[in-house]
Amino acid sequence: MQAATTTPVADEILRDYEKKAPVWFRWVATLVEHFFTIVMFVTLYGRYLWSKFVQKQKPVSFRNDTVLITGAGGCLGRALAIEFAKECKCLVLLDIQKKPLDDLKHELTTIYGKDHIKISTHKCDLSDLNGLKFTLTAIREDVGTITVLVNCAGVACFKELLHHTDDEIQHTLIVNTVAPILLTKDLLGDMIARNHGHIINITSSAGLSGSAYTSSYSASKAALTSKLLFKLHICILTILTFRLDFTETINQELILAKANGVRATAVMPFHIDGGVYNSLRKFGKETVLGNELMRFDYCARQIMCGLKSHQNPILLPRFALRMMFILRSILPEEVWHPLLIYILGRPAIKHEQHNSLLSKVE
Repeated sequence: MQAATTTPVADEILRDYEKKAPVWFRWVATLVEHFFTIVMFVTLYGRYLWSKFVQKQKPVSFRNDTVLITGAGGCLGRALAIEFAKECKCLVLLDIQKKPLDDLKHELTTIYGKDHIKISTHKCDLSDLNGLKFTLTAIREDVGTITVLVNCAGVACFKELLHHTDDEIQHTLIVNTVAPILLTKDLLGDMIARNHGHIINITSSAGLSGSAYTSSYSASKAALTSKLLFKLHICILTILTFRLDFTETINQELILAKANGVRATAVMPFHIDGGVYNSLRKFGKETVLGNELMRFDYCARQIMCGLKSHQNPILLPRFALRMMFILRSILPEEVWHPLLIYILGRPAIKHEQHNSLLSKVE
């Protein structure tokens, strides 16, 4: 069924009405609209504060969940798998390399035993979208329905945009953006049908404010992460908000579908030791904004704490990122760009090919 559209005649009538309507009437209509916007805002925010501080939301539990983690052979994916294995009933691990998955499975089985958790490993190249569909079919036959999806795999190619090849740009966008969206699309239907599930997108602060030599990586992460905006509400009321692109879109669709048991969360780590920002160490940059590079195990624990306490987005580290976002929103470009280069160190990754945060590029 096609959506109803206004006819040219109706559009003309509306335009004539707007022209003939007195100025005072338009002002009153605008004030009424703003009044109801304020009422809606106060009601929703009051409900949020009540549930958070008075009613106390129950911590999220993954005890009976089947968790799928992409990029599980990498540092952060491995650390997240260890955290989820402490309570979930089934763990599905994907990576482009098989050996790290087998080693992780052996380690988790040794610690928890086969009776505590079922672990299924699958070698999968996320840049092969047809192969990804076959892998999902095999996973469903093996473990059944996935209730938690952790989009953790990612690749990064750090060099000047002019030195990127077309294949490098395409590969980065497919692995970091297209594959997570397709995975979410394929698994979300079952979650909505059961009214139970969680989509967790491990993105990056690079999607909020990119730096030199990270053009393709920042662009790929911006699709899944957030952008800082200032929105002007009711003349003088300015509210700093996060616009979660893909993640926020999913949450809004879940509200419309009345699937209150399903949610999507964006996780935005800033600098992780051994990951994309490992190159900072090579040039003597041990801290960023006064914070030491985060260890993967620490990062995974903080992510789990954020998930259990209903945080969205999850910022790591929270204070440093909030300060950076505030500065980005108020400073002119002539000040911000030199400041960011100073904070991160003069681009130490020039012409360096850093294969991956989480899974290596073939």
